[in-house]
Amino acid sequence: MKKNYMATIGFAAVIIFLIGSWFFPSLEILVAYPEYASAATTSAVTVSATVTATISCSSNISSTAFGTLTDSSIATSSPNASTTISCATASAGCALYIKDAGNATNGGLATTSPAYLIRSPNAAGDATSTLVAGTEGYGVYATTTATGNGAALTIAARYLQSGNTVGRLDVSNVTIASTNATSSNRETVVTHKAAISASTPSGNYVDTLTYECTAN
Repeated sequence: MKKNYMATIGFAAVIIFLIGSWFFPSLEILVAYPEYASAATTSAVTVSATVTATISCSSNISSTAFGTLTDSSIATSSPNASTTISCATASAGCALYIKDAGNATNGGLATTSPAYLIRSPNAAGDATSTLVAGTEGYGVYATTTATGNGAALTIAARYLQSGNTVGRLDVSNVTIASTNATSSNRETVVTHKAAISASTPSGNYVDTLTYECTAN
């Protein structure tokens, strides 16, 4: 009985094989390979550049004079000083500064023999002062013109004066005018005023004003 059982099993296997061969003459074995995850990598390159703002300013004169001062009048120097400023590539605009030599401590008209200073704008050194004949004082005020193009200049409050009212001059840079955007050949005109008293020492008084411009 055991041999017959084995034979029957063998026969069945042959039948199954023959049937499979008849219906499936070509058998392909598909082998699926495992997928491997590929981690994406990136790298960034930062490109940078700098464009330097081009600023320029120049004054039309190198000197101006009051002539002889008297205690009976307020003097205006001649000629006025005109300074043009350009900042065509400075998107935030530019500023014009004014700095006074004075006596190196305070702004004013100074003489070395004797050592004396007509302080700006008055003896108290206030921010602004209205000059009066017979009382010492010295300073400037500024205006703009229609010259140039682009953003207009704004005169700083201290120097936005007229008549005999002037702003104080300091021995360090102080903004006298500025723009808030690009501009070209904008003009600031500065008027210089001075007054003396009956007791002001005689002598040759001088002062040097330096203008400087920078981008905002």
